[in-house]
Amino acid sequence: MLLAVSVSVSVSVLGSMGPARPEAVRSAAGGLAVTAPERAGAGQAVPVQVTAADGVDVALTAVGSLGMTTDHAVAAGGTATFTLTADVTRAAGQITLLARAGNASATAALVVEPGPPVDPITPVVGARSIVADGTDRSMVVAMPSDAMGNSIADGSPARVFRRHPDGRVDTQDVTMAHLLLWGLLPSGTVAGRNDVWVQAGDATGPTASLDEVAAPPVPFTLAPVDPQAATTTVADGQSLVSIRTSLLADPFGNVEPDGTAVTFDWTGPDGPGTGSAVTIAGVARMSLAAPAIPATVTVTASCRGTVTPAGLALTFASAVSAVPVVAERAPGGIAVVVGPVLQSGGAFVPDGTMANVVVADANTYRTVTSGRLTDGKVQLAVPDDAASGAVTVEVTVLGTVGTAAL
Repeated sequence: MLLAVSVSVSVSVLGSMGPARPEAVRSAAGGLAVTAPERAGAGQAVPVQVTAADGVDVALTAVGSLGMTTDHAVAAGGTATFTLTADVTRAAGQITLLARAGNASATAALVVEPGPPVDPITPVVGARSIVADGTDRSMVVAMPSDAMGNSIADGSPARVFRRHPDGRVDTQDVTMAHLLLWGLLPSGTVAGRNDVWVQAGDATGPTASLDEVAAPPVPFTLAPVDPQAATTTVADGQSLVSIRTSLLADPFGNVEPDGTAVTFDWTGPDGPGTGSAVTIAGVARMSLAAPAIPATVTVTASCRGTVTPAGLALTFASAVSAVPVVAERAPGGIAVVVGPVLQSGGAFVPDGTMANVVVADANTYRTVTSGRLTDGKVQLAVPDDAASGAVTVEVTVLGTVGTAAL
């Protein structure tokens, strides 16, 4: 007949484990009796005694979460003595002890309790980046363990520390449960880096970072980087006008982080266009090419869903005031000489500027050709085989028109 003693144990300790508790007879049957502590700390050496007749070989098997081990001892003085080493007791949980001698057996149960927490306690934070709007939140999780690698006991107290971007440190008391401890990290309204760490007992560990970033910006405006230069830039198809946003900040005054994308959209004589830039110190800048004809270009921008309430209008005046044209009939067509075409101020227009030539008569004849100016001039030969009567030569350079009649 086998007498088994069942013991229900609640594990809830945080602190240094003392010696194994006083021994007690846990089970006795068939002339065998097992005496072992009810509890022991993880990694402790645990003495076990089996009462048996002198000279009897006793086998003691320990079955735990790490597997099974068996040891033998010969009873002397009515007792076989065993020691469960740290290799057997290093994992927290229950160990079942089975003593056998011949056909006789007896069992006992030993509860191995986790020891106190040890360094380091490594926190894990996620999400790593949240919006500093007072409503977003993140979470910290840690798994404090003892010297044997066991999670500390459920119910063990711990504390989460958080250093805010403004230097303020607050704490949150948490409790170990289901092998974990965790705490919520609500956002504030000041953007910057938070440091988060965990302490349990005398153990602590490294910090984990939590970034609080600015919310989408409030409505912002656009302006030329150099207002004076913007008013004098002409429609030459090559000059650039630099524009910038106002400081991009959220409702709490947090500046948008460097690298925040800003999209610029514009409409002009060539139709709609778009470009993008990123912020540096809360401001995004972009260069816009002047159109090739006099016009007004209207620019808007958007950032994280916020759009400029009004567009920025840039007006580009004509780059040239006159386009000299000389046309004369030549064998096989019409010779057209354009130029010299001068910019405002008297210099040649840039080499490569396009001159568009249209030759038409009073009926249906019309031919179009073009060429690029060099030193402000270009000479073109236009066929006039199908033309009849008087013809008109019209040349357009950067939106300014010059004519000649034949």
